[in-house]
Amino acid sequence: MLSLKLDEIPDEGLDLKWKEEPAVLSEYIGDFSEVDFTFESPLQSEAEIRRVNQSVLIKGGVQTILRLQCVRCLKEFSYPLASGYELTLHPFNEEKVEEELDLSRQEMETNFLRGEEIHLSEIACEQVFLEIPFQPLCHEGCKGLCPHCGSDLNLSTCGCVREEFESGFSVLKKLKIH
Repeated sequence: MLSLKLDEIPDEGLDLKWKEEPAVLSEYIGDFSEVDFTFESPLQSEAEIRRVNQSVLIKGGVQTILRLQCVRCLKEFSYPLASGYELTLHPFNEEKVEEELDLSRQEMETNFLRGEEIHLSEIACEQVFLEIPFQPLCHEGCKGLCPHCGSDLNLSTCGCVREEFESGFSVLKKLKIH
């Protein structure tokens, strides 16, 4: 996992490209929580890193292929992911944390730098997490599984009788307007 010490960033900035293998990434992100995806290909990352006073500006991108599970039919599928990001890290001020503060919207969206090291692999993995769809679909028109027999409706129709859903508003269909 790639890290960079602040004193290693030259005045003119630094351009980095690196690659992380799926096995290393799976072990790393598995420590955080239950993960509903795997890496099918290495995570390729790049970053332009510049220092501005005490802050660090990072402009980068990530690219990989993930293995996700469709929420409708439960089949696994490949999900190509490519994303760019811009991030500003400000020094963390311990003294301000001691007192209760009202934070502005800008302060709530601020990223802080603790210590003298930037964990670039962690930032790249965070970008992957942000790009994963909330409800992954193998394809937009996925029909899912039959709620009665469990057949994959993308492959064939089943013989189950479909019950017509009646909402509370269905009585409005009978309403006659003159």
